[in-house]
Amino acid sequence: MKRIIFVIVLVLVAGSWGGNLWYYHKSQLPEPFFFNHYIEVENSPGFSFDLLYLENKSAKTKLNWIEIPELPNVQIWPNPAVNTYTHQTQGAMRVEIMDFDLVQPEFPENGPLVIHRVVAHFDDNSSKEMEIGEIQVHPADPKPGEAPLQGSSWGSSSEKAGYTRFKFTKDARLTGITSAYLPQLSDRLNVILDAASIRNLEQKEINFSSQGIYSGVPLEKVPFPLSFKSGEWATVTYQLDLPDSAGPVAKTDVYRFLLYMELETDQGVSSKERIFVDFAPYLTNREVADFVKDRRSGI
Repeated sequence: MKRIIFVIVLVLVAGSWGGNLWYYHKSQLPEPFFFNHYIEVENSPGFSFDLLYLENKSAKTKLNWIEIPELPNVQIWPNPAVNTYTHQTQGAMRVEIMDFDLVQPEFPENGPLVIHRVVAHFDDNSSKEMEIGEIQVHPADPKPGEAPLQGSSWGSSSEKAGYTRFKFTKDARLTGITSAYLPQLSDRLNVILDAASIRNLEQKEINFSSQGIYSGVPLEKVPFPLSFKSGEWATVTYQLDLPDSAGPVAKTDVYRFLLYMELETDQGVSSKERIFVDFAPYLTNREVADFVKDRRSGI
């Protein structure tokens, strides 16, 4: 009788251990993954951005650093523990563009330099190329015009929204608001413009939660060009809005790109004013688990 009981206990223990092993296996990423990024910067010292990634806590080899061969003028600052979850750790690679004395990138004749992969280096001395989404790097403007306005206030909220309020310092025309990512993100990026001369047009609201509600004319309905007198104000507000059908991978998307206010004075001087659209997700354990499940389904 004792032998039979002992065998049953062994079977139960083995079964429990096997279940735990199965659960552990299902909770592990097959390899580190970079999130999908929408990055847009200028090749000027001081511009920086983070490339976020997820890796297993118990991985035998960990991501050490990265290099971006197309950008020989950057410094990489690893931060392996931005956030910690049950089975994974979220890390970041801070990429900072350094001074002009360094070797500079080679830009195509038309359009920005576009990068989709980085070289990842691991602590066992191995390396491999990894997808990161997209980085668009624009050449620095050698003679940037002085924009005829100045920013007076700005802010952002947990609602994936941000605003910048400007005061015009000279009479000028706003001829457009553009971005490399406006066409690509048309289903998830709302941009509105508030100015006294267009408040009679159809308005749209963006909710900043505790910070209140901002209203303005949707970008696609603004009748550019708009004329401004010195001392007048304008506010550009944006909100990123993922569709309800967005999967677990889309919820980890990282955004740091530029909206350009294109301006022109009565003297014919053209200039641009930059507005940063900046959002990095703060994930829950459940969202990380869903991300891991999605990544594993592609094995």
